[in-house]
Order: sequence, then structure tokens, then C-alpha cells
Amino acid sequence: MKVILLHRFPGLIATALAGICWLNLPGKMTAQDLTPDQMATLHQRLESLKKSLNEHLSTRNTSAGDIFMAASSDPKKAIELYVNCYKIVKFDRENRPDSDFRAWRDSQKNRFDDDRFQESLMILLRYMAFSCKAAELEEFDQVFQPLMEYVDGLSRMEEMPDGILMQSAARTIFAQAYHLEKLIGDNDNWEPVAYNIEGIYDRSILPYLRRKKPEALENAWDRRIEQQTRLVAFLAEQDKKQMKGADRDDERRIRDRQESRGGILGAHDQETFALITLPTLHWSKLKDLYVNVNQQANAIAMLKFLEENLKHPKAEEWFGEFEEMIGGTEGSLERQYENTSPAPGSTPDVSENSAPAPVPAGASKSTKGKSKEQLGLVPAP
Repeated sequence: MKVILLHRFPGLIATALAGICWLNLPGKMTAQDLTPDQMATLHQRLESLKKSLNEHLSTRNTSAGDIFMAASSDPKKAIELYVNCYKIVKFDRENRPDSDFRAWRDSQKNRFDDDRFQESLMILLRYMAFSCKAAELEEFDQVFQPLMEYVDGLSRMEEMPDGILMQSAARTIFAQAYHLEKLIGDNDNWEPVAYNIEGIYDRSILPYLRRKKPEALENAWDRRIEQQTRLVAFLAEQDKKQMKGADRDDERRIRDRQESRGGILGAHDQETFALITLPTLHWSKLKDLYVNVNQQANAIAMLKFLEENLKHPKAEEWFGEFEEMIGGTEGSLERQYENTSPAPGSTPDVSENSAPAPVPAGASKSTKGKSKEQLGLVPAP
């Protein structure tokens, strides 16, 4: 997604104005005063200017991504880039004295030496490099495999993530220094939070596979479930380490802090994950595979899942969804997982021209009104 910000490029504005001076317009003119030929010429020159600006932005974005990736493999380079960007945004642009910057830098020494901060910083820079590249691509082909490896790495972190991984990449000091806020923040098909495994799958990985490689969906869902489960175990282990050696009062304070945390870490609480999140992930996988891969096989798997989870708190909700799929209102559930994969928050395309989900050979495109015998859920008499 390329964003045109003319106010940041006064030289380009001057070029555009110079391009229309030949029109020799009088002092006060309106659009109606321009002849059709003059208007056509003006639009032509502005289109050329827009193309030049987009090329400039693309080069800037690619350059920033290269810088981020280079710094993501070395803690010293990552810290150096962080300090330089912080200086640009918080001191140079605000015309603050160098003495203030040096005082801030010296006050951050302990944080810069912290292994947890260094690891999180390098991970963030790597994700920002992917973000810059993805914003320049029409499709995710070139960034898909590195993104899959990146997500797997998130579930294998050795230190608790620093807060910089929990905020939108569009609000980081790196994005501000390189004017990337809109490029990253306005990309509806890209998860802005570097540590959000769930969001990366929901907004980027799974939609891409539905469009391009539906046969790979099952493996992607299995990897996602494995990674989120591993993340839960890691966080639980870190919680235990925090409690080690604490007295009774400290234990209570630490436990209260752990139980009250929200956001991504709160969503991966061990008890909530086991009771609600994990079964919901398995159910969502079956629904996705039903719509995009194989209706018959996954309808049978969904029936078995329901039989095994009849006492689950969400069993009634799941049962209603399954009933809707095989005999209720046609299409309403399928649209949640259709290949067009609209970005979160957008309105799905349900027009007659919208692409239907692929149907395997031998399977019908709809299950509406079909009996369980016809679907193969029970043997026909």
C-alpha cells in the first residue's frame, strides 16, 4: 500500500506548480476556466508526478526494510539503530539540545544491556522488515515462507517479550523515524503487532493459503495450534520463575499482576487456553477445511468433534454452526472462510460475482437440505 504525502515533499509540489505555469492563468481562476486540452495536460503531468512520488516512496520503504533486516541479526546494531531513531524523533525533530539526548541515552544503559530487550528489539526489526516488503507486494508469495519461520521463532523465544513487541509496529520509534506509520498501520491484510501469532495467521497466512494453496491449510492450522500451545507453556514456565524465591507478600503481588494482565499475554493464560482457546482452534480448523478443502471428510470430523465435546461451554454454539452448515441458511457460515478472505473489519463480498470456495471432486457445492446419509455422516439404509 503506497501512501502519497505531498506535504513531506515540497520540492515535488514546486515541480507540479511549475508544470502548469505555461497555462498563463489570470489572477483568480476556477476549474471552469481551463480548456479541455489544458485540463488533460494538467492531469497528465500530475499523473507523472504521482508515479515519481510512488517510486520515491517505494525506494524509501525498501531501503528502510533493508536497514531493519540488517540490524535484526546483531544486538549491537539493533541498539544503535534504536538510539539513532529515538534521537531523530524525540530530540532532533523537537529541536532539543544534545545534552538532553546524552542524558536520556545514559539513563537507558541498563535497559540496553538487558537480554530480554535486545532479543525483543531484534525480533521487532525483523518483523518490520517483513512489513515493509509486504506493503510493496501485490501478493505474499515472496514473504510467506520467511513469515512462517518468523512465527515459529516467536513460539521459541528464550526470554519474556519486552513491551515493544506488544504494540503496533506502526507506532514504534522505527516507524516514526522512517515515516512508515500509514504504510504499516493502514495495511488491512497485515497484522501490526509483531508478537501476535493469532493475528498473523488470521490476517496474513490463512487468507493467503485460502486464495493460493488451500491444500496447505491443514498443515498451517496444525502448526498454528502447536505454536500457540508452545507459547502458553513458555509463559506458564516464566510465571513460575517469577514466583521462585518470593515471600508470601511478593507471591500475592506477582500472582495478581499475572492474573490481571490482558492483551496477547492474557489471551494465552494456561487455564483459559486449555478450556476455551484450544478447542475453539480445533473447531475453527475443521470449519475452514470443510469450506476450502473437503466437505465430506470434514463434516464427519466435525460431527465426531461435537460428540466428544457435548459438555463444553461452547458446545451449543458449535452445534448451531454445524446444523446451519448442513441444513440451515445457505452460505452464511461459508462466507467466514471463503477464498476471497476479506480483511478483518471489512464487509465480505457476497455478490453474484464473488468467488465460491473450491469444491473437491465428487462433492457438491452446497449441503443445504441434504440428509446425513447423503453427506456420508451415517450409513445409508
